[in-house]
Amino acid sequence: MKHAYRCLRPLLAVVLLMTGFGARAQQAWRPFRPGLIYAYREVLSVPNNLAHTLRVDSVYATANGDSVYAFNQRLRTSTATAYPTGGSLKSRNNLFGALMRWRPGQASYTLEALAQANVQTAVSLELFPRAAVGSTWIASSQPLRTATLASRSWETLSPGVQDTVSVININTAGATATVRLSRRYGLLAGPQWLGGATGSQMEQALLPASFAQSLYNPVRLFDVQPGDEFGYDEDDIVRAIRCYDNKILRRIVSRRLTADSLIITYQEQRRNESFGYAGPCSTPAYLYYSPITINHWAIALSGNQWQPGGATMQLGALRLLTGEYVVIGTGSYPTLLVGMPIGTAGGGGCSSIANRISYYPHYVQNPSSPAIPIYRTGLDYAAWQYSFAPASTTTMEGWYGLIYSRRTINGAVTICGSPLSFRSLLPTRAAQAAELATLHPNPAAEAATLTLAQPARAGQALRLTDALGRPVWQTLVTAGQTTLTVPLAGQPAGLYLLHLSGSDGNSATWKLTHE
Repeated sequence: MKHAYRCLRPLLAVVLLMTGFGARAQQAWRPFRPGLIYAYREVLSVPNNLAHTLRVDSVYATANGDSVYAFNQRLRTSTATAYPTGGSLKSRNNLFGALMRWRPGQASYTLEALAQANVQTAVSLELFPRAAVGSTWIASSQPLRTATLASRSWETLSPGVQDTVSVININTAGATATVRLSRRYGLLAGPQWLGGATGSQMEQALLPASFAQSLYNPVRLFDVQPGDEFGYDEDDIVRAIRCYDNKILRRIVSRRLTADSLIITYQEQRRNESFGYAGPCSTPAYLYYSPITINHWAIALSGNQWQPGGATMQLGALRLLTGEYVVIGTGSYPTLLVGMPIGTAGGGGCSSIANRISYYPHYVQNPSSPAIPIYRTGLDYAAWQYSFAPASTTTMEGWYGLIYSRRTINGAVTICGSPLSFRSLLPTRAAQAAELATLHPNPAAEAATLTLAQPARAGQALRLTDALGRPVWQTLVTAGQTTLTVPLAGQPAGLYLLHLSGSDGNSATWKLTHE
């Protein structure tokens, strides 16, 4: 009996083959696939380097067997005249709608935009990507749109990447829009009006990628190594003249990657200078150096948390796609943290790194009417905001923009900008020691003299060790002293280390050679 169905095996194989082929065909021509992030930019006569992203957030099946794919959320510009121009509303509609529907009985995909007051009327567009070339169908009834599959050909999508592409022309009252669909890479180009936006056609800016391969992966954004440096300058844009010069320098100390987190330790020091110009500046001249601090960046890879400078921020900012939003305020009038388009939006020097991701706060534009909040950026121009770029960590933090970086990439040092403005920050131990005191003669025979740049403070001590750190000589330093004699007579010739320490735990070290 175990061979009773042997004669049916060829038929079964054919059925399974056709079923598998049908599943692969559906997968192959799917405009958007779950698990991938898609990026699009407008097709303009003037080049536009800003790319908007979207992804499929969820999938469910309807009672009649349709598969429905829901896109991530997005802010949309409001047309309501009661509010200032440029206000934005929360919307389910993304770049090409809110939903994508697959009807297996018709082998069609439908992009659907949901109705939203002052933003979007309900509209849909049905596509038959596997139809025969020359086929025409009703793509939309309100308004009436017809679609024609104009061509299907082998094309180069990007250097080294080729695929079969179907071109579908959408006709509306004599006007034509074009949809380009790749067999493997999904929607290559389409009209913006599905998502409620006006303007030109959208086209793929980057090939679809999983989160791990995308720009949003924190491991890619924070691909820095110990010794890398990042220098920031505060942009004084309020006044006609520059009243101050504020700098931040960070130096990476360590980078620890585990299965669920990435922790980076770095040194930081700030330099603030006011020039004291009369008139608009109105601030006395001063120069201030902050203490050198040790800070951390901590990213929970699995929990969507980011911890800058030690204070946990439960926002998932590093995974926030452009156009999405999360609430960062409390109370009746929440503030939204919104991902902005990917690109090189303004800035100079190292801040103009390509493919950077920015996050800005949006504020309720009319708090007196919170039932349907309308948001806008810029109401609090000094608010929290960050931009990230691959391997450059942050490129902007509030007013501070990245103007200098020194990174090690594949064993080679890459420098962007000039380090000259930061040469006095985060000095090395040798540089710190040279500023504190000079040691002479060096090499020395019987004794050496340490001359302090400032009179000694109470509680300081001086000690001499050999090259292995073994103590040789030590003494307490009298407060107010400026010269200290270091005895060497009777000690073996060789290299020694002279250490000056204080009660605050700070210390400096000089190398001393005994002849």
